[in-house]
Amino acid sequence: MNKRRVLMLGMAAVTTMFGRTAGAQSKKVQGAGTEAALREAITQFEKAWNRHDVNAWLALMADDVWFTQTQDYYERMKGKQAVKTTFEYDVKNTDLKWDVKRVRMMPDGTASVELRQVGLIPPKTDGKYKREDVSDPSFSRWRFEGGRWRLFFFTSHKGWALAEMKKDGLE
Repeated sequence: MNKRRVLMLGMAAVTTMFGRTAGAQSKKVQGAGTEAALREAITQFEKAWNRHDVNAWLALMADDVWFTQTQDYYERMKGKQAVKTTFEYDVKNTDLKWDVKRVRMMPDGTASVELRQVGLIPPKTDGKYKREDVSDPSFSRWRFEGGRWRLFFFTSHKGWALAEMKKDGLE
């Protein structure tokens, strides 16, 4: 009888241990695509730009990213290489501030983000930049792929941002 009780308790302990481990892993994976994780990715995006680290900045984008500051009717700024060619100088020579105003987690697993973007133009004198270019609103879309959030669309063009926000219910 004692052997049977010990065996049952041992099996229960093993089952509980593996059950908890599996549950913890599941929660961890589920948590990776959360709004909190998205906000952290946005912070990392801004930090990479401000370190002037072009490769780290690009790593936070999807391969098919469309990153614009204007109406891009001809889609010239689509894809990482086009974005790098167009914005590498800016990343290396300016600073960036992104204030997240609103986030909408979309039914398809992507996320839409309304931002206030401030391009900060050096040099700094007495703690102030020579110039600050504000784009409000700016708009971005993110998707969770390869275990992390990646930017796949961005515009700082006000009219385009407002139109995309309306499409995504961020009016």
